[in-house]
Amino acid sequence: MRNLVIKIIGVVLMAIFVIYLFYSPKLKFDVLENPKQNDASNHAYKQKEPKYENKKLEKGVGTWIGKPLSHLTQKYGQAERSYPYKNGFKQYVFRGKDTYYLVTTKKDSIKSVYATGKKAQVHPFKVRGNASKVFEHAYINPEVEIKDQDESKEIELSDEDLKTQTLIQYKDTYAQVYSDQETHKILAVRYLDAEALATFEPYTNKEDSEDAKEEADSVPYSQNANQLMTLYEITNEMRKIKGIKPLKISNELGDIAEVNLYNALTEDQTEFTEDALRRELDRNEIRYDQLGLNVGYGFNDVPSVVHNWLNSDSHRSRMLNSKYSEMGGEIKDHYYTLLFLKRES
Repeated sequence: MRNLVIKIIGVVLMAIFVIYLFYSPKLKFDVLENPKQNDASNHAYKQKEPKYENKKLEKGVGTWIGKPLSHLTQKYGQAERSYPYKNGFKQYVFRGKDTYYLVTTKKDSIKSVYATGKKAQVHPFKVRGNASKVFEHAYINPEVEIKDQDESKEIELSDEDLKTQTLIQYKDTYAQVYSDQETHKILAVRYLDAEALATFEPYTNKEDSEDAKEEADSVPYSQNANQLMTLYEITNEMRKIKGIKPLKISNELGDIAEVNLYNALTEDQTEFTEDALRRELDRNEIRYDQLGLNVGYGFNDVPSVVHNWLNSDSHRSRMLNSKYSEMGGEIKDHYYTLLFLKRES
C-alpha cells in the first residue's frame, strides 16, 4: 500500500511538472533601454559663470581635442578603420598594444576621443584606477553648462551618471569618465569639445519618434557595419581589462543575430526570447553548450550601450562570462544586439 501511495504521488508531481513546462512563460532576454528615455533634464538655460574651474589639460589624449588629425597620424600612423558618422563627423579607430582610441573628427579637426585599454593615456585619470579619486582631484558640477556657437544648454547629471559616467569640464574640453559601479574602477574616458557633446548627447536617448526612424533609415549600411565592428572591439577591450579572454567574432552568429533582430522587430510586440534564438540556431545546425543575448535600445552610440551593459547585472554577467568563446551581433533601428555562444564540445 505504501509503495502504491508513493507511486501515485510521483505520477502527480510529474504531471504538475509537465504542465508547468508547457504553460510556463517563455524565457525572455531583457532589453536594456536607455534610462534617459524621455528625460527632460537637458534643456536650454541662461549662461552662468561656474564658481570653480579645472585647469586646462596639459598631457594625454585629451590634449588632442581641437588639433588636426595629422597630429595623430604622425605619431600613430594611419587609422585601422575610418567611416562616416552623423552630422558630417567621421570616426577613426587606432589600436595598439593595450590601447584603443576611437577618434571623431569634423573638417579634419579632432572633436572627440574615446580612450580605453590598460595603457591608454587618459590623464589625469588611469584606466583601472580608483574612480573615487576622480572626485578628490577635480571639481565636478552636476549641472554642466555647454555653449555651442550661439546655443546654450545645460546637462543635468543624475546620481547614476555621477557614479558611472561623470562629466568634468577642463576649460574647452569635457571628459566623460566611464566607471564600473561594481568594482569602482575607471574603464574608459571620452574627451569631447562642446560641439561634439551637444551633437552626440551621451546623457540623452534617441526618442522613439518618426525623426529617429528617418535618421535610422538614412544611416548607410557601411556605417552600421563599422559601428558593429566597434561594438565587437570595445566589448573585447572591456573583457581584456577584466582579465577575460577576448571573444572570437563570428560572421555566422552575426547572420543569426540579424535574422533574430529582424524577426523581433516584425512582431506586434518586440521581444527577444530564448526559444526564438534556439530555433534559429537549430535551423543553422549550430550545436552549443551555452548561449546568451544582450539587447540595448535607445542609446546614441556604441560606448554608451557597452558601458550601460556593464552596469546592468544581467547584461554584465553575459558580457564578461569567461565560458563564452565567440560573438556575433547586429545594429538596426537604434537596437544593439550581441549574441554570445560556447559551441558544443
